[in-house]
Amino acid sequence: MVRSVLRLLVPRWLRRPMVARFDARYVSKVDHRNDIKDSLWEIQVVRREVAELRREVEQLRTKLAEAVPSPELVSRVIEVERLTKETASSLDRVLQNEVLLWQAVDAVAGDAFPLPDSGGATRCA
Repeated sequence: MVRSVLRLLVPRWLRRPMVARFDARYVSKVDHRNDIKDSLWEIQVVRREVAELRREVEQLRTKLAEAVPSPELVSRVIEVERLTKETASSLDRVLQNEVLLWQAVDAVAGDAFPLPDSGGATRCA
């Protein structure tokens, strides 16, 4: 990426309002880093929740195998399981895309910094 820097002599009384206006329009690097950390934390929380939902589905499947359910109940459980898997898969893709978006924003900003260890949260397909 080509960057051009234009330097102008600006009177001190005009410099502060200009800098304040520029600062008000852009996200600071600290805020950007905090947003990335918050996004990674949210991804980890959602992954834990998805894992808990999968455990609950497995428990329900085990209970269903032990009982003699009606065909209507079986079809409802199968539908719920399908919807749960689709939701988990879609949510995982959304979260991965969010991380890719933040990484792209960071790359465009030109401020490459190492992300905190996310436990594999930045792994994208």
